[in-house]
Amino acid sequence: MFKKFVSISLAALLAFNLSACASKDISKNSKKSTSQNQSSSDENYADCESIDFSNVVYNDYGGFNGITFDVPDFLEYTSDSSDGNKVEFFTANKSCYMSVEYAGKVSDFKAVYDKDLANSENVGFNVFEDYEYRISGDDEKTVYYKCSIIFEGADGYYLQNLLMVYPKKYEKEFDPIVTRVYHSFVKFAGPDEFLDEESNSSSLPRPDGNDKIISISDEDEITFLGNYDKNKKYDIDYCSVVGKDVYGTSHIDGDFGYNTVTIDGCSVKYPDFLQFLMVPDAKYGVNFRTNENEAGFAEFSVISTENLEPDACPNAVAFFNKYGADNEYSSIIKKELSDNFLYIIEAGSQPRSHVSMEIHYIDEDENDYVSLSVEPDFYYNNEKMFLDIFENMKASFRHNGGL
Repeated sequence: MFKKFVSISLAALLAFNLSACASKDISKNSKKSTSQNQSSSDENYADCESIDFSNVVYNDYGGFNGITFDVPDFLEYTSDSSDGNKVEFFTANKSCYMSVEYAGKVSDFKAVYDKDLANSENVGFNVFEDYEYRISGDDEKTVYYKCSIIFEGADGYYLQNLLMVYPKKYEKEFDPIVTRVYHSFVKFAGPDEFLDEESNSSSLPRPDGNDKIISISDEDEITFLGNYDKNKKYDIDYCSVVGKDVYGTSHIDGDFGYNTVTIDGCSVKYPDFLQFLMVPDAKYGVNFRTNENEAGFAEFSVISTENLEPDACPNAVAFFNKYGADNEYSSIIKKELSDNFLYIIEAGSQPRSHVSMEIHYIDEDENDYVSLSVEPDFYYNNEKMFLDIFENMKASFRHNGGL
């Protein structure tokens, strides 16, 4: 989702506050102290070597001037300003830094952005939108990433600033971390009507490491049933979803996990960057899709119904021979067939181009269908990831009930 983050040295940035107010501008001519220069030296990057980037846990820092945001667990809370308008987090040797600052009322957000951009060094990436802007750069050794948002208060718009600094040699490892923190921070941007919507959704349980369970009705209503206990019996309306992030707030370019959807005895795992969309017009079915913040479109469907043609298609082999061999609207990339199971990846051209990863289970009584359909560019730019997702789907698929 983000372009490569290009940035600046920690030495300079530890003295920086984002340019929300004229008194807190970033100066191109800021002098670096001896201690600051030392803090950006290679030996002080050693604390990054101890970070398990494959297993970063995020803690919710809540109640900071009306917003909450995620903090990676390798950063420790260090200090805040005397007026309570700024919080800071460091690694042990201070090679990685994060701060969030409440900068007060602002009347011209574009002017704030223009001034910040003009006073930022070595800018490699910047974008301005109605209620947020981002600026990033580097000095060959250290990367900085800044994001500022405005939100509506009772008497005008107010500014919040996020700053992250980290070694350039770990830029690739930090990309998903910065993305995750950015999404958690920027969701509060905008006028009050958007804040009201966010307030409603933020009342939903946030991921906390425990599996949770929701029930979905055939009228698209979601009921939260609490933390999931495999020994407990639940009153499921139409279908259920179990996982650490049942509302699909994760992101494809961050740390995502898997939820399990169960419907009419059919269950399968799907990635939790997909959000519940609707119950389609089918005997038993449910659809999920990527949210609007993702880099591309993907839709996940599960359909469970009776086999309407048991004589003609008593298993997946017969089904494929009848319907899959000569499909003028798609081409087969890969297929696996075994009696009642068909696993297939195909590229379609009509009615719109897509790559579809499908599981079919067919016997004389039932016909279960699971599909993850992805825009071609989105698929091929993340092909290994989607193939791994498909393997998880295949390994987790059950057709005879239960989680």
